[in-house]
Amino acid sequence: MLEALWWHGVRNLVEQAFEPGSGINRLVGPNGAGKTSVLEACHVLAAGRSFRTPQLRRVVTSGKKSLWVGGQVRDRQGGVHRLGVNWEGARRSRLDGRWMEGHASVAEWLPVRVLHAGSFELLTGSPEERRRLLDWGCFHSEASYRRQWQQWRRAHEQRNAALRTGDHRAVREFERPLIEAGEKITSAREGYIESWQASTARAAAAFGFSERLDGFRLRLRVGWDRDRSLAEAIERSRASDMERGFGQVGPQRADIELRFEGRPAAEASRGEQKRLIVALTGGQAGMLEAQTGRAPVVLLDDVVSELDVDAVEGLMTGLSSYGWQVLVTAVDPVIPGLDRADSTQLFHVEHGVVSPA
Repeated sequence: MLEALWWHGVRNLVEQAFEPGSGINRLVGPNGAGKTSVLEACHVLAAGRSFRTPQLRRVVTSGKKSLWVGGQVRDRQGGVHRLGVNWEGARRSRLDGRWMEGHASVAEWLPVRVLHAGSFELLTGSPEERRRLLDWGCFHSEASYRRQWQQWRRAHEQRNAALRTGDHRAVREFERPLIEAGEKITSAREGYIESWQASTARAAAAFGFSERLDGFRLRLRVGWDRDRSLAEAIERSRASDMERGFGQVGPQRADIELRFEGRPAAEASRGEQKRLIVALTGGQAGMLEAQTGRAPVVLLDDVVSELDVDAVEGLMTGLSSYGWQVLVTAVDPVIPGLDRADSTQLFHVEHGVVSPA
């Protein structure tokens, strides 16, 4: 659970500390007040990046040269951990008073799922964001996944460097660790996809979406012809890889195939697509809790304007029943399915200042 969040140099937010409650927290205020920036600060702390821009420098307050986001979380054993992210030309991450190499050690203590306007392009956009969701789930559900992914990534980058320089011996040398780690992370991804589909169905039922999502299927496209092993696929692609200077098959080309009754989910109605994305997010959150005992923090940025009234009501009712910590932004404090008694706290956001109601 996120007990406190503080920031400096983030967008239009005034430097301050914010203490959300354990249940559903509403952040309400006019457009441009800074509501989304609060969620963005939380996401930067959790993931080391923004959900609004790929460049952290764009999150920095105009006229400033750095940002700092810190937070305090309580784990399931009652232990308290202090997390931090600093950007001053480069990102640095901090855990319990120590600077860390990379952000993974920090991310482990604050699992976050976010729904925002861009999330609803998941089905029609590029595979990159779908892979990111898949890797997030595997990272938090399987202890060895991070190590295997790092080993594969390192070998993949080294092989690509050898391909660019035409070093045939080095290309083959880096293929062995690449194939070994690549097969393991693909196996983990396939197992996760199978569980994710079942968990998505449970979330859809909790949100009242089951009938609208009947016949939904999830499938992993591994990134090469699955009739062959990864070793065989790389062997067949090597000559072309040498010409192009990069690897063309492997886990880096993976994607998630989503279908309704045998047809691509991208061809479903807009309402069905949005409900599916909400259920996928809820499914991941439910899996995290079931597999690790850690409840996620769910960030909902103006979903009231993205979903129809029935969908919002079902989502809020379902989230209330799960008991997860939720931060939801809205212009109007009255949200379908969520009366004042259901919300742990209500906060007003205006001119970059967050104030408890």
